[in-house]
Amino acid sequence: MASARIIDIIQRWHKAGYDTATTARLLKMDKREVQDIIDAETRPAPNKPAPPEFSDVPLF
Repeated sequence: MASARIIDIIQRWHKAGYDTATTARLLKMDKREVQDIIDAETRPAPNKPAPPEFSDVPLF
């Protein structure tokens, strides 16, 4: 698991054009972990379902 600082570095380097292999080598991380962090940044956030509607109708 990467720290927030490492994740920030990976995202900045990716935006600057560094490839995954170079980033992984310089940070001494697995290439797949770096790619997963990059993919997580570009993945859209899941939609939150709407809360249920409540009524004031008595149940008893």
